[in-house]
Parts: sequence; structure tokens; C-alpha cells
Amino acid sequence: MAAMAETSGPSSRCRLLAEGFRNVGIKTAVCMAKDPNYKEISDIPNYYLDVPMPFGLPEFIASRTFPVAQKLGIVSKKAVNSFDQVLYFTGNLDYRYLTKSVASIRKAIREYKPDFIYSEFNISAIIAAKKENLPLYATVSYPTQHEFSHKTSLAKGLNKLLSDLHLPKVDSALKLFDWPEQKFCPSIRELEPIEKPDVYYCGSFKSVKKMDFNRDKIVVYMGNGTVSASKMLKVICKAFSNSSYEVFIASSYLKEKTNDNIHIAHRWDFNTLLDESVLFINHGGQNSIVDGLLHGVPQIVVPGKVFERKFNAKCITDTQSGVTVEYKDFDEEHIRAAANTVINSAIMVKNAEQLGRKLSECGGINVIINRIFCCLSP
Repeated sequence: MAAMAETSGPSSRCRLLAEGFRNVGIKTAVCMAKDPNYKEISDIPNYYLDVPMPFGLPEFIASRTFPVAQKLGIVSKKAVNSFDQVLYFTGNLDYRYLTKSVASIRKAIREYKPDFIYSEFNISAIIAAKKENLPLYATVSYPTQHEFSHKTSLAKGLNKLLSDLHLPKVDSALKLFDWPEQKFCPSIRELEPIEKPDVYYCGSFKSVKKMDFNRDKIVVYMGNGTVSASKMLKVICKAFSNSSYEVFIASSYLKEKTNDNIHIAHRWDFNTLLDESVLFINHGGQNSIVDGLLHGVPQIVVPGKVFERKFNAKCITDTQSGVTVEYKDFDEEHIRAAANTVINSAIMVKNAEQLGRKLSECGGINVIINRIFCCLSP
């Protein structure tokens, strides 16, 4: 899925998948939009894919207004109750965008001539694969299911395109995720109990070797849409300045700097920092949740008004591997109190480590590769 917003999950999984396919000798290409989350993948060609504009707005308007709305925290005030709302807000359901993006992917397919298509939450890729009559596989998750939550009225533009292409209409955009022959969930059943026979759990796409370090750090990543960067910085500084912990904040919306024990950068090497951390404060995105658990770090999750993040936060709370702080309670006192609770809880540390082991032992990308090989073998 492409978006103008900071949403690193799909793009990072796409890179890991492409590298995984390449590393076992599968000739691989990607079709990734050069949005703010894009990074070039070494030795893997990237075919052109259009960047969607929020709400389908003209680019000259969206490129100016959306970043301002993010910085002011306006985005965080909007409740998001289903994944098709995410697709709508990011412009992925706009009829004009769908028409262009499906055409771009079909063009890439005809030039590259792949044996199969893998969709990382990209509905345009699903549609293109169906029209080109190619085997189709995809990533799925529990809260992005049609059965979990959907909004039928948002499928108007999508159904217009499906009708144009002589494909069956859908009750919601999320029904498209039922089209692939097999689906893969980058999690474990304890966190995402999907009851469908064609869904396979593969755990984390990452291969992580947890190292033993002195844990004296706190990592903070709030992503996009939960808490504004300015509010996050203010609260975290008040809660942890001059504490015994080194605090590392990752945000593309803040100026990179260091003030005493508070360190700010657009990106950090989470694989290293989380091995040295006692606490991970995040927005509840799936990648963040999984990363924290892989490194055995209990979490404070601030999910805001986003359905998926609220689901993930509940998973962390239910498994006693961290706590949830509501958006309205995101202040110095609540964050400091939650941090003290989590850091001093042996059971939360133990549970985070156990879930991390299950995620790392589930098979990862090899599950996907082996299942696809089985399907394509004569």
C-alpha cells in the first residue's frame, strides 16, 4: 500500500519479502510508489507505481495541506474504524487513482512477465493480478478483515472500476483480500486469531538475533496519526528528562538533535536500540508491536482513534506484555506512571520475551516461499 503519510509497515515488509525471494534464487521485481516510505532495494528493479493523494485531492493541494495537518495533530482527531477507511483517506480508493495504478501494475506485469504476484496490502495489485490471470498471494491481518469492520459506502469508486474491468463488485474493498489463493499473516495466533483455512501464520518477516546488553534505554516511535510530533516531544521530555534512561525518539516530523538524555532522529536502528531497551513507547502499528516483542521489550501503546492500533494495543494488554494509555491521557503523569509499572513488572518482561520467541520461531518469509513453491509446482 502506498501513502503520502509515514506508514512504514507495508513498505518495510515489501522490501523484506523482495529480498527474501531474491535470496533463494527467485528473480524478483517490485512495483512500489516513491512515496515518503520508499527506499530503493539493491539489485531489485522497481516498476513505476502512482502515488495516491489523500482523499483523492489534486496533488498541488494535497502535497501542501496534508503535511501541515499532520504537524498540527489534525489527523489524530479523526476516528478510523476500518481498514477501508484507511484506504479511502490515503486515496487508494479514489476511482481516478485506482484506474491509473491498476494500469501501471498491469504494464509492469506485461513487461516483466512474472509467474505470480504478491500483494502487500495493495488492492490495485490484487485487481491487476486478476485481470492478468496470474496466481495471487497476499499479506493479511486480523483487523483488516471485512468481518472485523468495514464501510460499504466507501466502495463506490472501486466498484465502478471493477465494473469497467468486468470483475465482480464487492460489498467493501476489504473483500478483495479474500481473492488471493493463499494469504499470510505476519504474526502468531496468540495475537491475531484468524479462523480461515487459507491463511498461514509466518510470524515476523525479520530474522532477529537478540543480544544481551545492559538495558538502559527507552525507545519512542509514534508514527503517523496518533499523537502529534510536537505533543509527543513535549510529553516525553517532561516525563523522562534527566532520568536514568537514555531516550531515543524517532520522528520524521522533528528536528534531529540531542538534549542531555533525549535523542531525536528521523530514524534509528531499532534492531540495536530495542536490544538495549527496558521500554518501547509506540502507536500500536503492527510492525512496532512485533519489533518490540521480537526483542523482548514490554510496551506502552498509545493507539489513539485508529481501529487497528486499538486492536493491537488490546493484544498487548491481554497478553500482559505491556499497557495501553488512551490518547486523552497522554501526558507527563500518565506516561511516567505507566513506564514505572511496565519497567518494574517481571511478568510483562517475561511475556514479551515469550511472545517474541514464538514470533521468531514461526518460520518467517520461508513459510511464504515454501507455500508458494508448493502451489506453483506441477
